[in-house]
Amino acid sequence: MFSRRHCLTYIGASAVAGFSPSLTLAQGKPLKILVGYPAGGAVDVVARQVGEELRAAGYNAIVENRTGAAGQLATEAMLAAPADGTTISMMPGGNVTIFPHVYPKLRYAMSDLAPLAGVCSFQFGLGVGPGTPAKTLREFVDWAKANPGKASFGTPGAGTAMHFMGVMFGRKAGIEFQHVPYRGGAAAMTDVLGGTIPSLATTLPNLVTHHRSGKLRILAFSGDRALPGLPGVPTFKEQGYPELQLTEVFAFFASSKTPKAIQLELEAAMTAAARSPRLIAAIEKLEFDSDIRSSADLARHLKDDSERWGPVIKATGYTAEH
Repeated sequence: MFSRRHCLTYIGASAVAGFSPSLTLAQGKPLKILVGYPAGGAVDVVARQVGEELRAAGYNAIVENRTGAAGQLATEAMLAAPADGTTISMMPGGNVTIFPHVYPKLRYAMSDLAPLAGVCSFQFGLGVGPGTPAKTLREFVDWAKANPGKASFGTPGAGTAMHFMGVMFGRKAGIEFQHVPYRGGAAAMTDVLGGTIPSLATTLPNLVTHHRSGKLRILAFSGDRALPGLPGVPTFKEQGYPELQLTEVFAFFASSKTPKAIQLELEAAMTAAARSPRLIAAIEKLEFDSDIRSSADLARHLKDDSERWGPVIKATGYTAEH
């Protein structure tokens, strides 16, 4: 795993050891990147940044939003397309590691997907708006206990890591914490800023700008230590919730039926794009961590995460239907 501080070292090593996309694949070749979340959300924004870098490298890269079913529709559409490397998807790793544990009728398995590359990682946060007077996590728990039925949290979708983070927090805190799933984080953000719902569990980068402007307050985030860029914002761990240490990755996938040679060429294109100083700067400006993962590294990470999430999800008793 490569964090932001390891990125320059990786760039130098990859320049010697990395693949170079062949002209037959890259030059003018159409590339559709399917994103299962609305325009303007975290996944969409990063996908478009990568797409811009790929276009500069000669790909006719187009990002297409296929929203619905917490991102599953985009994955299904990718798998239904010809497995020739012209249609891929970008999604959070949880769509691969969590969904098999929560959707009995999920139409794909990890074995159907070929991990290509990871480009960035991030943590999750719990933010509150004018729907609650709480300014700290302790105050939020006290408010929820004093106002039964009022504590709820929005997320970008059911069955996501953010959903289970909220469930785990609610159970550990001993509060009734109702989940309100949205079609992407942007709509959930609108409602928490407007006071329609009191809180939002989403990617930390989605919360930072509004936190700094004073429109909402980040009560806690899922890292293992405080961040210099968020002074005064403690982790869940620091506030008595050590089990809520979570990190997610945004990654590209193709159908596992895609010829291996094309998978390798796509991996090379993705990792080259991720190593671009312009893209690294853009990702970090969005408050994500540049986190370049090869297909092999990504596959190991996904396997480990799937094995970790299984018992956690089972303990919640949650299952979902299409």
